[in-house]
Amino acid sequence: MKMHARAVLFAGGSLLSLGLSATYANAQTAETAPQTTSPPSSASTNEIVVTANKREQNLSEVGSSVSAVSGEALKVQNISNIADLAKVTPGLTFAPTPNATPVYTIRGVGFYDSSLASYPDVAVYMDQFPLALPVMSAQTGFDLQRVEVLKGPQGTLFGNNATGGAINFVANTPTPTLEGGATFSYGRFNTIEANGFISGPITDTLGGRIAVKAVNGDPWQKSYTRDDRNGRADTIAGRMILEFEPSSDFKASLNLNGWRDQSEPQAPQRIAFVPQNDVSGAPAIAPFTYADGPVPFPQATYPNAPHNARAADWSTDYRPRQDNRMLQGLFRMDYDFSGITVTSLTGYTDLKFDNTTEGGGTALRDFDLRSDSGHIKSFTQEVRIANDSHNALRWVVGANYERTKVNEVAGLAYADTSNTYVFGSVSHAAETRQKMTNYAAFGNLEFDVNDQITLKAGIRQTRAKRDAYAISGDLPQFPILPTDTTFGGTPGVTETDLLNAVYGSLGPLYGGPGYQIPTIAPGGSIILDTRGLVLGDPSANDPVDPDTFLTATTVNTRIRENSTSWMVGADFKPVDGLLLYANVSKGYKAGSFPHLLGSLFDSYAPVKQESIMAYEAGFKAQLMDRLLTINGAAFYYDYKNKQTRAKFVDPIFGALDKLLNVPKSTIKGAELEVTARPMQGLSLSASVTYLDAKVDKYLGAVGQTAVSGVLVPVNASFKGVDLPFSPKWQYSLRADYTFPVSSALDGFVGAGLNGQSSSVSALVVPGSATFGATSDLYDIKAYTLVNANLGIRSSDGKWTASVWGKNIFNTYYWSNATQVYDTFVRYTGRPAEYGITVGMNF
Repeated sequence: MKMHARAVLFAGGSLLSLGLSATYANAQTAETAPQTTSPPSSASTNEIVVTANKREQNLSEVGSSVSAVSGEALKVQNISNIADLAKVTPGLTFAPTPNATPVYTIRGVGFYDSSLASYPDVAVYMDQFPLALPVMSAQTGFDLQRVEVLKGPQGTLFGNNATGGAINFVANTPTPTLEGGATFSYGRFNTIEANGFISGPITDTLGGRIAVKAVNGDPWQKSYTRDDRNGRADTIAGRMILEFEPSSDFKASLNLNGWRDQSEPQAPQRIAFVPQNDVSGAPAIAPFTYADGPVPFPQATYPNAPHNARAADWSTDYRPRQDNRMLQGLFRMDYDFSGITVTSLTGYTDLKFDNTTEGGGTALRDFDLRSDSGHIKSFTQEVRIANDSHNALRWVVGANYERTKVNEVAGLAYADTSNTYVFGSVSHAAETRQKMTNYAAFGNLEFDVNDQITLKAGIRQTRAKRDAYAISGDLPQFPILPTDTTFGGTPGVTETDLLNAVYGSLGPLYGGPGYQIPTIAPGGSIILDTRGLVLGDPSANDPVDPDTFLTATTVNTRIRENSTSWMVGADFKPVDGLLLYANVSKGYKAGSFPHLLGSLFDSYAPVKQESIMAYEAGFKAQLMDRLLTINGAAFYYDYKNKQTRAKFVDPIFGALDKLLNVPKSTIKGAELEVTARPMQGLSLSASVTYLDAKVDKYLGAVGQTAVSGVLVPVNASFKGVDLPFSPKWQYSLRADYTFPVSSALDGFVGAGLNGQSSSVSALVVPGSATFGATSDLYDIKAYTLVNANLGIRSSDGKWTASVWGKNIFNTYYWSNATQVYDTFVRYTGRPAEYGITVGMNF
C-alpha cells in the first residue's frame, strides 16, 4: 500500500494554516463569533434538528416522512457515503453501475441510468445546494453535522424536481471557540483513513472551518483465474467554510470544497454466459471472416465466478482505473429586515471524470470501457423570501435557476464477443454533449388554525430545456490498436467499414429498388436516420427530416417541458408529544437523453418527464417523557411514465440499452421507526419498511427475431412485474450502550443489523427469458448484515479508541445484477472488514 505524500501534505498543511489564524483569533474576544448549529436538548433525549421545510425544526415537528442520522451516529456506525447510508435507512437503496455512476432509489422510485448527464429520481444536496447529477455526491460524506433523507416527491421547496425524494448533507459549521480534532483508522486490506478538522473564530465577525479526509488501501478483489488484484482505494477530499456575520441582520457563508478519486473501480462477477449472436457456425459476413468454419469462442468456456465477495475478473488490456475530481464553490447570504428573511444560494461545480471500467467480468475484451471520460459544469442560483417562522401564517416564495453542461466520451472494446465473431468489428465509441437549463418559481404556506391544527400548501412551476448532440462510430480518440484482433488473429474491422457494408445491403430494403445509403466517411457518425421508415413498404416512408433521412448523421435534438408540482396537507396535534399528518403531492422529474452506442437515430430518442401522485398519512409520537419515540407512515403512489433503462432491438446490433418510459405503475407501502432509551446510557432503535411496487402497464422487448434481413423485437406484457430495486421488506436494528469505566473513562459498545428481502435489478417477467437471460439472473437475494463496535473514550470527550467490524459474518450479497452483452454479471457487496480507530479533539 502506498500513502501518497500529496494527501498527507494537503491535510497537514490545511489544518496548520487555519490553526495558526484561529489560534491568533482566539486570543482576542470571541463574544460575537458565529454560532454553530447544534440540536437542542429535550428533557430526556437530544433530538435532531432538520431543515426539510427550509427552516430549522425538531424532527418530531415535521409533518412528513424524514429520516435523519446525526454526525455522531455517522461516525459510530462508520457511514461515509450514501451506499453505507442506504444500509441503515429503510426505503433507501443504492446500486452501482458498469460506468461507476451511482443509482439511488427511495420507496421504489429510482432511475437506473449510468450516463453522467442523467438527472436522478433522488436529488442530492449539500447544505440545501443541489448536486445536480449523482456522480457529484461521491465524496461528500465527511465532517457532517447530519444527513437528512426526505421521502416522497420533492420540488415545492427544494431546488430540483425529484419524484423519489431528496438526500441533504449538512456540513459542520465554524464554532465560536477554537476547536480541532483528528481520527485515524486502520482496517482490513491495509486501509488507512485519516480525518481532521480545525474550527474557530478568525476575527470578531469571521469564523472558519477546514476539514479533510484521505483514504488509501490495498486492492480487495482477487482474480479467480490468475494472480492479480483490483480495488485499490485512493481518495482525498477537503472542505473550507467561512462565515461572516457583521450584524444580527446579515450573515454570509462560503463553502469551498473538492475531492479527487484515483481508486480502482470495482469489477463485476460473471455469473452466466448469454450469447447475443449465434457462435456455433461460421461468421456471417463474408468480407470480415477470419475462418471458413467454426472457431473456438472463448466466452463459451470461460468459468463463472465462485460465490465469494472478493472473486472477480477483469481485462488485462484495459485495467479498471479512474481519475475523477470535483471542485465546488457554494455562497449563501441571509438578510433579515422587519421580520422578513431574504436568502440567496449561489453554487458552481466543475467535475472531470475519467474511468476505465470492466464490463463483462472476465479477462477477455467483453464490452470493456477503454475510457469513459466527461466534464460537468453546473451553475445554480436560488433566491427566496420567508417571513418569521414564529408567525401563525408562515410563507416562503422563491425562484431557482440551473444551467448544467455535460460532455461524455466513451470507447468500448469487445473483440472477444459474439458481435466480433459474427461481424468482425472490435471497438466502438460514442460522444454526447448535453446542456440543461431549468427555471422554476415556488411558494409554500403553513397556517396554524389553532394550537392543534396546521394547514399546508405548496406549488412550483418549472420550465426545463435540454439540448443534446450525439455521434457514434470510430472516433479519433479511440483508434483500432494492433492488439485489437479477432479470434483468429486477423485485425478487426472498423465500425465504419462494417456499417458501410451493412447499410449497402439495406439500401433497397429501406429506400426501394436501386436506393443506396450514402457511404460513411472515415471517422463519421454511423447513426442512421430511420425516423419515418415503414419497413417493407418504402413507398410509405414519411421522413421526419428529409435532408437526413436514410443517411448516417449526428443527433442534434431538444426537449422542452413544463411541469407544476404541488402539495397540500394538514398536521394535527391532539395532545403534547403526538403529531398526525396527511399529505397529497404531485411531483415531476424532467426528461432525459441517453448516452449509448447505437446505430439508429431512434436509439437516442429521449424519455419524457415522469410524474407521481403521492398520498401519505403518518404519525410521530414521543412517549414516556420522550424516552420512547415512534414514527410511522403509510403511502400510495400513482406513478406515470417511469423512466428506465431497458432493452430494445437495434436492427443491426440486436439487444442494446435504451431509455424508455413505463406508462403506469403503482407503489404501496408503510414504514415504522422506533427509538427507545430504557435506561441511562442505553439507546435502542428499529425501523422497517414494507413496499409493494409493481408495473400496471408496459409492453417491452424480451427477445429478437430476424425479418427481411434485419432484427425486430419480440415483445411481452410486463403487467404485475416488480419495479427494480424495490425489496418488499427492509429493516434495521441498532443497540448502543455507554457506561462509566472510571471517573475519567467511559466505555461504549454497539451492534447493528440491517437487511432486505429479495428484489430484482431490472424489469423482468418472472419465469421467462429476456434476450437469453433467465429472470432469476436479475434476482438480488435477501441478505442481512451485522456490524459492531467496542471502545473507550475520555469522559471529557478529548480522545477515543475503538475496534469495529462491518459485515462481520462475511455475508455474500450483491446490490446489482445486469447483462453486459454476452455475459451476466453481479456487483457484490464488500466482504467482512474490521479495524481500529483512534481520535482526539481539543
